[in-house]
Amino acid sequence: MQVETQNKNVICLQKKEAFRAGEKTGWPRFFIGRKPTFTLARVCLLIISSLLIFRFILLPVRVTGNSMEPTCYDGQISVVNDLAYIWHTPKRGDIVGFRPDNSLQIIIKRIVGLPGERIAFHSGVVYINGKSITEPYLDSQGAWEWPEETLGKNVYFVIGDNRLISQQFRIEGKRIFGKIISWHP
Repeated sequence: MQVETQNKNVICLQKKEAFRAGEKTGWPRFFIGRKPTFTLARVCLLIISSLLIFRFILLPVRVTGNSMEPTCYDGQISVVNDLAYIWHTPKRGDIVGFRPDNSLQIIIKRIVGLPGERIAFHSGVVYINGKSITEPYLDSQGAWEWPEETLGKNVYFVIGDNRLISQQFRIEGKRIFGKIISWHP
């Protein structure tokens, strides 16, 4: 009993001396560290880099509507990568974010037609240059009928995955500002 009390007294004295010497112990030291100035600098750097990344590179967007179901659902948060198309052009099947008519609204759709291709819909099936394409991401194809048309230079044909209600768009490549890199229901 007496040895245990002496050990506790020694530990208390060590903590008091460390506190008097300016050394932080316990939880404050865990969060702040031995050098508060460096910790503050790291926190500021983390905040600034997060703001820059989520403002200029990875743009979080909330999905509104069900035109992209079953891939993206109403209310879920997706991330658009602004740097995705710096080194290559968009590909068929990419889910992209674009702004129609210079508005602030962001629309999320899937690319099905690439520049210079002939595109048509017959009984809901997409035909590119006269051949049907496989779309494993669709639940139902709908009953779309669309006569064949040739897409212009740098024009993409985009449409939602829910073909029963989705609108189609022909957009210029410059309006596409990023690719959806994650989606979570």
